[in-house]
Amino acid sequence: MAKAGVMNFFQHQDQARKKTGRLIILFFIAVALIIVAIYFTFQLILGFAVFDSQSSSYDSKATFVWWEPVTFLGVALIVSLFIFGASLFKIHQLKDGGSAVATMLGGRRVGASTKDAGERRLYNVVEEMAIASGVPMPQVFVLDQESGINAFAAGFTINDAAVAVTRGTLVTLSRDELQGVIAHEFSHILNGDTRLNIRLMGVLFGILAIGIIGRTFVHVTGRGSRRSSRSGKGAGGIILAGVALMIIGYIGTFVGRLIKAAVSRQREFLADASAVQFTRNPDGISGALKKIGGYSFGSGLLTPKAEEASHFFFSRGTTMKLFSSIMATHPPLEERIARIDPSFDGKFSKVDAPKEFIQTAKQQRAMFAKTALALQGIPVGTILAEGKTMAAPKPGKVVDMIGTVSAGHLSYSASLIGLIPPEVKKCVETPPDAACAIYGLLLDRDGEERAKQVEMLTERLGDKEAQELRAIYDKVKNLDPRVRLPLVDFAAPALRDLPKEETGLFMKNIEDLIISDKVVTLFEFCLHFLVAKRLKDRGKPQKVSFHYFPPLVKDMETLLSLLAHRGNPTDPQKAAEAFNAGAARIPEMDGKSVYDPQAKPGLKDLNRNLKRLASASFGLKRKIIDACAHCAFADQVITVSEGELLRVISAALDCPLPPFLPEVKAA
Repeated sequence: MAKAGVMNFFQHQDQARKKTGRLIILFFIAVALIIVAIYFTFQLILGFAVFDSQSSSYDSKATFVWWEPVTFLGVALIVSLFIFGASLFKIHQLKDGGSAVATMLGGRRVGASTKDAGERRLYNVVEEMAIASGVPMPQVFVLDQESGINAFAAGFTINDAAVAVTRGTLVTLSRDELQGVIAHEFSHILNGDTRLNIRLMGVLFGILAIGIIGRTFVHVTGRGSRRSSRSGKGAGGIILAGVALMIIGYIGTFVGRLIKAAVSRQREFLADASAVQFTRNPDGISGALKKIGGYSFGSGLLTPKAEEASHFFFSRGTTMKLFSSIMATHPPLEERIARIDPSFDGKFSKVDAPKEFIQTAKQQRAMFAKTALALQGIPVGTILAEGKTMAAPKPGKVVDMIGTVSAGHLSYSASLIGLIPPEVKKCVETPPDAACAIYGLLLDRDGEERAKQVEMLTERLGDKEAQELRAIYDKVKNLDPRVRLPLVDFAAPALRDLPKEETGLFMKNIEDLIISDKVVTLFEFCLHFLVAKRLKDRGKPQKVSFHYFPPLVKDMETLLSLLAHRGNPTDPQKAAEAFNAGAARIPEMDGKSVYDPQAKPGLKDLNRNLKRLASASFGLKRKIIDACAHCAFADQVITVSEGELLRVISAALDCPLPPFLPEVKAA
């Protein structure tokens, strides 16, 4: 079995940032080389034109020189503006994140209500992985036209991520193999690879666009010259320029492939190892890789956009023979399999696509029902109903859970999904219903107060929406506390499809529902913050503003005071002890910061604190989460409120926290 990389989530994020820096350096080097090549090409074309006009009387020493600084600066400016402009244009096209990439490659969105058994199985696997990893539910796509076995994940952040698989993947892989592939893709999401991949696609497009212009020059000018013999001589220089640009464009393509290979290959080994770690089933991902090797369609994609996105895929998506060893974005299948399964002999068995899917939707429903019942029989659980507590894990382990998944997390997430009634899950599939489901979670349990809230929404949304809201409230009001926030993440893909003008009204409605009773509960804050982050942070990676802790001490004091108070609302002494346990983890606070029992920040205040903490470096974020965990677990017990706040704090810092696993005591 392959061993997972020794780096943790925070080191992976720092490494991704460093790789982005190296990518920028490589990009500038490539641009500089292209500028030089185009400048000398321009000078050559100019010399050709002068020679053509002066014929044999042309004196190159008198009329032409190779080095002209003014001309070079002009070429450098024009080429730079073109390349950067084309790159910015491409990045703008991809502003919606993962869904934009999936749509560009021909993906079709899949929802929980799909009737296709394979698509339903895919959606279930992604749901399980999302809950197990603490990542919001990505949008799910299927590339119907692709027969090869392949998949990819894309997105600027975890809030706009998408996961896509080919039709060949659905009809060929078993559930375990599909789970291995999805675990591999979630590793890319957790490690920041998807953000780097989209930036890489946008950056390289500017270089590739030069070759496109060269081909256009040759095609248009050549056709025009055939129509007019008089323009033949004048067109010669333009055709030569077009050919030169085509050659430079191919050089750009070559350089682009080298950059993608340099950035991508080692990450594939890491993602494979992570998939084994996540699932504890090496046969899953190794089985998928073996099937690719023996499958008649392989992993290749037919879409002409495959080259642009070649570094996204689970396996090689394009066919390349020349320089394949140095330009391949993925390591050889044999090497990847051998690292997971040392007994692999290098031979691939022939694989034919089955006529029917391996598991039916009925079997899936039976499985989830079984796991839900199994959950009820677990005697000890980390997160229990509101007001109840139990023995908690060691707080030092919480920070190591960030960005990881285990087989236990996957099993537990399947059990949690089983606790959500099918009619509730159906409520979050479309934007209007997803919005109503969020409203339903916020409606007051007091009948009189709830009537006022519904009346307010009726005035804003209309009678039809209000009627739908009442029906949805009846479905969500008795939800297990453990699945309330996961339901918010399940609703995120549909909420992202809300029109811009409706998104503003939706957020205002949420805020007004929360403050309608003049009391903001911690759950209401957590829900508000998660929804806002999932909708507003799409395509906007957090800028790092703080590399040292002193400017953040006040924000951290407020956060730890709130955590300490929520865990010990009736015992100020224990609350102070919890605060000190957290503060002791940060040298700048240890022995200097004091618990404030009056620290009860409102929505805006706590939002501001979290946003400042979110702009810290990942090294500081590790300290923040570690301190919060020690504060929350100081009394060795945890409530739902504490668990939800820890989840929101981690989400605010873009550090996905898996659910706390039930702790089963030995008999």
